[in-house]
Amino acid sequence: MLALYRFIVGVLFYLSLPILLPAVLIFGRHRRGLKERLGFYDPSPADRPRQTNKRCWIHAASIGEVRAAAVLIDQLREQVPGWEFLITTMTIHGRDFAVQQFGPELACHLAPLDVPYSVNRAVRAFQPDLYVCLETELWPVLIDTLRGREVPALLINGRMSDRSVSSYRRFKFLFAPLLNSFRCIGVISEVDRQRFIEAGADPARVTVTGNIKDDTRLPDDFKSTAAHWTEMLTLPPATDVLIAGSTHHPEEELLLPLLDEFIGRGGVAIIAPRHLDRLPDIESSISGGGMTFDRLSELKEGKSRSQPLVLVDTFGDLGELYSVATFVFVGGSLSGSGGHNVMEPAVWERPVLFGPDTADFKEAAAVLENCGGGFRVNDIDELGKKISLLQRDRKLLEHTGKMAGSAARQQQGAAERQAGLITRCLSETDTPQHR
Repeated sequence: MLALYRFIVGVLFYLSLPILLPAVLIFGRHRRGLKERLGFYDPSPADRPRQTNKRCWIHAASIGEVRAAAVLIDQLREQVPGWEFLITTMTIHGRDFAVQQFGPELACHLAPLDVPYSVNRAVRAFQPDLYVCLETELWPVLIDTLRGREVPALLINGRMSDRSVSSYRRFKFLFAPLLNSFRCIGVISEVDRQRFIEAGADPARVTVTGNIKDDTRLPDDFKSTAAHWTEMLTLPPATDVLIAGSTHHPEEELLLPLLDEFIGRGGVAIIAPRHLDRLPDIESSISGGGMTFDRLSELKEGKSRSQPLVLVDTFGDLGELYSVATFVFVGGSLSGSGGHNVMEPAVWERPVLFGPDTADFKEAAAVLENCGGGFRVNDIDELGKKISLLQRDRKLLEHTGKMAGSAARQQQGAAERQAGLITRCLSETDTPQHR
């Protein structure tokens, strides 16, 4: 079935290329990164001197997965010293963040299009001895190519949502051989394990390892991190700070009256949209609501904050910005987008608030709710009331923060378990060194 899929995709690619390629070059929407999408990497990883005789290709979809990959790499370096790592992402923003995160230490590229031409070029360029996919990024042509070259492939941090499980079951004839091409599959929860098995995965290949995104740890210099952002944002002592992180449309517009009210009580508000290509629309909404703001990029360049509202227009800063928050609302949970990582602010011992939709972080949200470290709200009005309550009751605020931090620390260990799974799978096979 994978061979047939590969043939059909290849034919469609060559037939559509004369139309799609000029369109991309003319209109430019996907022009940036096109060469890498087609498997042309400059410089090619194959031309880089190998630091070791083993190379692990880790695929991370976007910024969140790149952060998780950094934690995983730290663990793998302890468990399998001597390996070299290479990162690919699906998004340009993710690649740019990976370059910022790892610097010249690691090769960071866009993943190839999942068509035979691009995949073959990428595999020849990368020459991997191991492929590790973070989350359920199933690319049939790539996985089939790796299998044909006897490169072990592993899927970790796997999840299967309520929305996608029916599709996996319906197309089990395709997904079953694809899932069983992975040497090992590490999933987030027992529910995910059962769903993978229902989709056709061999039960012996599927192990529950937890969510590496919940394995959030404070930086070693966490006190100086908070001091750095306090200074950059010019935050007076005892100032309440509300951060709305990873927001989606239409959450920003819904939040603006609440933020305005919060600012009126002497607070500072920070909006960090999930997708920065929406910044012009968000800026227009803020100005249309009669509010003014500073851009974080300008503050990082040395401008002094003059407005009580800050718009985060940079990549990769949100995780550290949580260090100065008094309250955090995690977006994507009022827009039907499945929510985002609630443990990222919790590890800083900050009260975490989120909407009713936490499908993508269901277990973590439940942990915070159950221990009193986070609150689920049904709408903006309820969010505003909960923040007002916490502002008035400082003992409850302090208790909630401590419970959030305790819950976050209890979730740690997924990276170590996933690295252990990778190590065990490697020990069961002899991996060729070059291809």
